[in-house]
Amino acid sequence: MKIRTQLNLLILFMVIIPLICFLSLPVYHYLSSPQRKLYKDYKEIRRLNAMDISDDDWRQLREQLKLIPPHVQALVYYDGRIIISSMPELKANTVLTPLELFDFMGRTSNFYDYQLRSPAFIGEQNAPPYQSQFLVILRSKVPDHSKRMSKNYYLQAFSGLLIFEIFCIIFLIHLSHVITASITFLEQSALKIAGGELDTKLESHISKREPNEITMLAEGLEKMRDSLKDEQERRTKVIMGISHDLRTPVALIKGYTEAITDGVVDDMGEIKKSLSIIYAKADQLESMINDLINYMKLNNPDWRQTLEYVPLKPMLSEFAENAKITGELYKRKISTSVKISDDIKTPMDKQLFNRALENIVSNALRYTKEGDSVDFSAVEDDEKISIEIRDTGIGISEDDLKHIYDIFYRGSNSRREAGMGIGLSVVKTIIDTHGWHIDVKSKLGEGTAFIITIPKK
Repeated sequence: MKIRTQLNLLILFMVIIPLICFLSLPVYHYLSSPQRKLYKDYKEIRRLNAMDISDDDWRQLREQLKLIPPHVQALVYYDGRIIISSMPELKANTVLTPLELFDFMGRTSNFYDYQLRSPAFIGEQNAPPYQSQFLVILRSKVPDHSKRMSKNYYLQAFSGLLIFEIFCIIFLIHLSHVITASITFLEQSALKIAGGELDTKLESHISKREPNEITMLAEGLEKMRDSLKDEQERRTKVIMGISHDLRTPVALIKGYTEAITDGVVDDMGEIKKSLSIIYAKADQLESMINDLINYMKLNNPDWRQTLEYVPLKPMLSEFAENAKITGELYKRKISTSVKISDDIKTPMDKQLFNRALENIVSNALRYTKEGDSVDFSAVEDDEKISIEIRDTGIGISEDDLKHIYDIFYRGSNSRREAGMGIGLSVVKTIIDTHGWHIDVKSKLGEGTAFIITIPKK
């Protein structure tokens, strides 16, 4: 349960429960009031109309009963019968002789003080008052006993309030413990992450606690820890990959330079050949460094702010024509087909998207042989544009397909080729950061197809 909800419930209980107690007092007094019993019996007897008493006498009797104090019990005795009673021991409609009635009063006189009345009724205009035939017996508890009952009532009320206060204190202690423990857990976790301890998962600690705003914040902290760990591992992998892939051309450049400097290679033809190799390796180094710079640049979100709406058909048609020219140089059969509407515009970084297409086509040309074909096509439907680059080259194994987008990963068929294994990682990053989708289908010995899906919305 959320902390805000728990606090709101606590405040609600603290307001409603005393209010209920306050409102229940008059209800309790009404339900336990002797008058309520008197009025109930009065209405019942009046409804039955069992006695020959005038309406005026009934009305005056009712007015007399209203004057009886709330704490006083009473009964109305008429012609050997109790017609109205608020005394639990003596019910209405009970037939009782005067002797039996006085005997009952004598037996209970230790607990009650009795008073007998015969109310006087007012006659008609100018007529003197007359004595009624009703005998009204009143009784109240003796002072000591009444005081004890009053003390019991207040003791019960005090006990109820005390229990309520204890409940509130326990709930506040529990809530305070939850908040304190959660904040302490957050503080310790933040310090560990700040200190570089990214291996300890926070999820096991989070799952032990009731979900609330702080544990939700801890879940966000766990996601941040996981993201930082992935970033740390990625950077470590990048550094190791750079060290490994740059070592070979650097070693060759250094070796040929030393050979020329030491005079080991002194023939002019050999010197030119060595310088040619040094230049080629330096050019390879420059290409690798540019790939790394571009890859790291893609991980900076600032470049996304430069996206512009680009007409897609002219851009793809231009790329297709350039691909045909490149294919002729590699003696590959390049076929192109761009069948999309002229008015389609897509937000993109045109230079980066060209780079992604070039990387895929470059791989297709590299892993095909003379006479093989490469097909470039673009089609659309109501929801998307699909761009497919398909070749009839050597294909990719199932094991390698799982890792082709991993930086520095080079499949079993590509290890004999120059490169760092960054090209497809760059392609994947460009496509993903545009909010598009890329898929690959391949089979060893039959070729590979890359499909880029661009949603229209």
